[in-house]
Amino acid sequence: MTAADAGAAGGPEQPVDRASAIAARLERLMAREAARSGGRPPAYRELAERINRLAGRDVISRDTVRNLHLGLNQKGQASNPTVDTLDWLGRGFGISAGASYFLDDAKAALVDEQLDRLGRIGELEQALGHDGVVDLARRAAALSDGSLRVLLAMADDLRELEEKAARTPGPADGR
Repeated sequence: MTAADAGAAGGPEQPVDRASAIAARLERLMAREAARSGGRPPAYRELAERINRLAGRDVISRDTVRNLHLGLNQKGQASNPTVDTLDWLGRGFGISAGASYFLDDAKAALVDEQLDRLGRIGELEQALGHDGVVDLARRAAALSDGSLRVLLAMADDLRELEEKAARTPGPADGR
């Protein structure tokens, strides 16, 4: 719920709700970055350094990033960051919407959808780096929808068989 929605619903948005929403969105951004970089999310210090480099000055500390991620301030209360802090935090993840990503549900949904699409494009680019995948895609492009479904099912079955074979110990393992 955005602050405007909360006002329309009969009262201001509670700081705890806002802090939780900010923390959840920051968690999603960190998880996306971890998935792109091999599984490790960025450290709070790394994020703060990246943001401060972008700003050309100190605008955020690692403790502030940590507190925003936890949804709490130093006293254990709901965090209440400035719009400027959230703006720089968004920019640190390449989000031009900045603070509105963290404060507006509709804007966050739009940005998340765009980030998901970019992720799929990245996966496609990686797959297209393999000549066999490119050749298979060219051949599959001429197939009917029914044949494409069969091809996809076969690919799923083959992947499952390969994963099972990789988990099954062989005779050299002595089992």
